[in-house]
Amino acid sequence: MSTVSFPYFSQLPLELRRMIWMQCLPHRIAEEDTPDCFFSGYRSNQACDARHTTRQNAQPPTIAFVNSESRQVVLEQGRILESVEGNDLKWLWVQPRRDILHLNWTRMLYAIQGVDDDATGPTVEFLLHATDLGMRPSVVAELIHPFNLKAVLYDADGSDASDSAEPFDYYGNPNIPEATYHYKKPDDVRDIVDMLTWGKSQITLHVALAGVSLHITREAALSSGLFGLLGDAPVQMVDVDDEARLRGFQALFREHALEKEPAAQVLFESFTSPRFKTAVEEWKRKAEWSILARMWQSAREEELDVLGTNPGSAWLPQLPEQKYFTMSQYLLDEANPWVKQARQIAPKLRLQIMVQYCTNECYIKERLPKGFGWPFCK
Repeated sequence: MSTVSFPYFSQLPLELRRMIWMQCLPHRIAEEDTPDCFFSGYRSNQACDARHTTRQNAQPPTIAFVNSESRQVVLEQGRILESVEGNDLKWLWVQPRRDILHLNWTRMLYAIQGVDDDATGPTVEFLLHATDLGMRPSVVAELIHPFNLKAVLYDADGSDASDSAEPFDYYGNPNIPEATYHYKKPDDVRDIVDMLTWGKSQITLHVALAGVSLHITREAALSSGLFGLLGDAPVQMVDVDDEARLRGFQALFREHALEKEPAAQVLFESFTSPRFKTAVEEWKRKAEWSILARMWQSAREEELDVLGTNPGSAWLPQLPEQKYFTMSQYLLDEANPWVKQARQIAPKLRLQIMVQYCTNECYIKERLPKGFGWPFCK
């Protein structure tokens, strides 16, 4: 990146200077908490102490510290938002009109932290934050349905994937979507669905399926232009089918860190593999079933006329009243009027991969905190 100065900047009209400051503002993935499981070293074989990145990502933009004029632009576009209770991150800077608000929390964190699994999660508070600020919401896949990245990685590194092809959840149960006939707390999927469908219009929900961390210098990140014009957007989301952008991040990694961290190379190769695309499509099918099952719960409890006198008729085969039902037993009847209506207002899922840069060189074990890595993050 050129470091040539422009001494006549102060002589430009104020309106033009403000336009330039605006162009310097980043577009961020504003994280409310740390993405611990993406970079635990278990799920993807890549270890990264993501607290460094998340804390950097929570700071006001770089131009806030240039002069009073640039700081005024920053203050007009952003504000401080208190983070989820119980996290290391106490607050973060958000730009409601520019940023996506992202939650890394998953219910399995309660098992790790020794908290009762029946406790209510932070999803409602998070979605209220997003709604109040008018920000686009983003969550990790596991909040809706677990995504089995391990099976894809086994195939990518040449190992036998046969033992991992059948996905399981974090407790060893078959990874098949399940729902209750009657509403049961807690249910994060139900919370998300109820919050995002109340307006009766389709809302896009960004979903992070996996993550990769580039351990590079800030100078390398800055010169690449991939993490904001001034390198102050260290967390990015890339659509799973945006191979050109993924290869751009991969090229940056190969130039600066290939020999140091082969695990990241395996991740990049996996993200553009046919096996990954198949896994993504399978996850999407299961996630949509889970979402519509919760929407059906709400519609049945509200006794909506569109369901008629027999709510179970929305399913094939017809669903009788029972405690639990699974995707392997029941599929939605696409010809049913309620199903057609529900698909029109169900959240639209935008599937993505989190890419961040970290200057901590976490591939050096001594740079990671003692006891780093959670075995539940598989």
